[in-house]
Amino acid sequence: MSHLEGNVFHVTKQDNWVKIESSGEIKPNINDDLETSFGSSSNSYFKNKGCVSVFDYRKIHEDKHKEFIGKCRPTIPLSEESGIAIIIFKPDIYPKLLLWDNWKTEDGRQMVVPYLEAGHPGPIPLVLVEKAILVTVTEDPNSLAVIMRRGLSNVKEG
Repeated sequence: MSHLEGNVFHVTKQDNWVKIESSGEIKPNINDDLETSFGSSSNSYFKNKGCVSVFDYRKIHEDKHKEFIGKCRPTIPLSEESGIAIIIFKPDIYPKLLLWDNWKTEDGRQMVVPYLEAGHPGPIPLVLVEKAILVTVTEDPNSLAVIMRRGLSNVKEG
């Protein structure tokens, strides 16, 4: 988490990173034609504005930001089957970002993560990427979590 503090970043499944690298940009998922990492929603505020959604952790230690951090964690798409790519941007991207607070006056019914989500209008060229961190997880098949999951999958409702 310390790598993310003070930064603006995008998270996607690791398989998508290869496609992003080959295209040279991160594209907004306007028409739902790209695989989503956080679930697709027709009422996503930044998606409907033609933006790439990003996490804005520049002020992560302020009280309001802390209040919303549990609403959408960057590691949600991470699983043993699918790693993630955390794409951290250079500060050059900051002036281009649309902040979440216009949501309050435009259409409060659309989905947004207050204080922590921002949007970049249109594609983000890879020249704005400072670094990409690829994250994978490997579970020990003998761990308590795996054993409990295995046990729960054997439970049948009567």
